[in-house]
Amino acid sequence: MDCKNLAAQLPGKVFLPPSPQYTETDSSYFAAFENELSPACVVRPANAADVSAIVKIVGSSSWHATPLAIKGGGHTPWAGAANIDNGVTIDLRHLTGVHVNSQTGLATLGAGERWTIVYEQLGAQGLAVAGGRVSKVGVAGLITGGGLSYFSATSGFVCDNVVNYEIVLASGDIVQANARTNQDLFLALKGGSNNFGIVTRFDLPTFKQGQMWGGAIYYNPSVYPQLVQAFSDFTATSTPDEQAHILIATSWSAGAETGVSNIYHASPVAAPPSLKPFTAIQPQIFTSLRQDSLLGFADEQSAFSTDGARQLYFTTSFRLDVQFMLHVRELWLDALKPLQSVPGFMLSLVFQPLTKGMLAKSAQLGGNSLGLSPEDGPLVVTLLNSVHTNAADDNKIVTAVLGLIRAIEAAAARQGNAARYRFTNYGHKDQKILEGYGKQSIARLQAVSRKYDPRGFFQQMVPGGFKLSNVLEGSAVE
Repeated sequence: MDCKNLAAQLPGKVFLPPSPQYTETDSSYFAAFENELSPACVVRPANAADVSAIVKIVGSSSWHATPLAIKGGGHTPWAGAANIDNGVTIDLRHLTGVHVNSQTGLATLGAGERWTIVYEQLGAQGLAVAGGRVSKVGVAGLITGGGLSYFSATSGFVCDNVVNYEIVLASGDIVQANARTNQDLFLALKGGSNNFGIVTRFDLPTFKQGQMWGGAIYYNPSVYPQLVQAFSDFTATSTPDEQAHILIATSWSAGAETGVSNIYHASPVAAPPSLKPFTAIQPQIFTSLRQDSLLGFADEQSAFSTDGARQLYFTTSFRLDVQFMLHVRELWLDALKPLQSVPGFMLSLVFQPLTKGMLAKSAQLGGNSLGLSPEDGPLVVTLLNSVHTNAADDNKIVTAVLGLIRAIEAAAARQGNAARYRFTNYGHKDQKILEGYGKQSIARLQAVSRKYDPRGFFQQMVPGGFKLSNVLEGSAVE
């Protein structure tokens, strides 16, 4: 077993059960499904050289017997995404650091960081980066999946802002990928997940950022049609406010439905005109609207979930259409009826916009691997977030929510609202996510995988994430 080889060559960095370090890593995931897996050992590299050593050791041995998992923040909820039974889990928690180059303004982020530390350290300097909206989320998974930020209107996807990746390849080589060096790998890493290696560092431009304004508004469900109309008007306007960011939701919890809008503005000006349609909707149950820091708003988003719960994400997308969004809510209400007796059951339906302007910014920044163009917008990224208490109900919940996804997608196809793109960061393991990138993007990604990982190490021996090798020929959507 490679745990012995790893321990011999990386003393003090390999941990077996029941050591405190092993237990700490194995119980530190966002969702219970990951916490319930048991790797043979946990390795905590201190730097890229250690990651390289791990890959070389495993790759040079009888590596067909030793699968790997790679844990950044551990926020992807499904079992096996970043942990593994009887394999080696590489915990990147010590690959930290937030450093700003005073000459270039670039921030260097260790792959083991979370947005909490990034925003805390940059905020102390009056700076920010286009990063995650939830502070406890890890840097690595969010960026390699694409990611959205509070600044997406001006910055596109989070991955669009990365100017350099440091990555350990299957050979163990540590290389840089940017617009001048390994350009094909650079583009592939912008949304290509963990198919090409282990990213150990991200470089992103900083910008000045002070206090912001925003928060959550909770509504009586009777006003949901008004909420959807406000969302549509915001998303489709020809004169967008590029400092504003929104998402809306309806949530079922404790036997009741509640509507929610999360609205944000990069300036501290209260209730700017672009967000007044949301603040004007009545009746409201509660609001948290205020001036706050980027970290403060990201912490608020973190508080909406509890680490270690039986919680899952599922996703789809469709073209912006008010009546269809209202129909999706009806499908959601029908789907949750037989689940209401499940202990601890909650199910949120969340809509987030991909505007034409945002997709244009993404293209202007050099593009990515997501297969989107401005003409594809406006789109509605849809998140279904389920929570329940007991493992005995896992299959029931997954089956029901995947069934709801299929119903939404079938209705979208019938009504001319279908879209192929699926937001990787919200994907469930039983969904076809990469297929939604389109045939051209998938072909480029597969070519990059063959070039930089000719043995298919990261396809075969790192089963977590959405793998290019699982995209069947002809299954990518045109």
